[in-house]
Amino acid sequence: MSSIVEFEKLLYEIPKVINRIEDHEFMNKVSANKWSKQEILGHLCDSAVNNHSRFVRIILTDEPIRIDGYKQDEWISIHDYQNNYSKSDLLALWIQLNKQILNVLRNASELDFNKQCILSDKRRVTLRWLFDDYLSHMLHHIKQIES
Repeated sequence: MSSIVEFEKLLYEIPKVINRIEDHEFMNKVSANKWSKQEILGHLCDSAVNNHSRFVRIILTDEPIRIDGYKQDEWISIHDYQNNYSKSDLLALWIQLNKQILNVLRNASELDFNKQCILSDKRRVTLRWLFDDYLSHMLHHIKQIES
């Protein structure tokens, strides 16, 4: 599956991108209500946790599961990524969470990738669609980190 290959490449490339950013720039908040690059990486960790659970639940059931959103700003706040993590620790967490997702998806069958789930807006999508959406979301935020 080409998405898994792309995902593997991202797990190799993104740490290089993040490690090139100076710590002061990574921690800089342009305003109180905008996430720093550090908080964006924390958000990507939260996204990995939520999506790992979704992917596993989809694979382990034959009936479409309901996928609910989560309160992103509140997750950022409760983890306090800005103050409770070094860049290297947060990056290590992101890598490990995504390696776990990679292992789950490598073990998924074609049948699993075609299993459906129900989004909060009632749309039915497949695990394949949800994974591709996860990758798109990740790339969107990596571009924010790079800018």
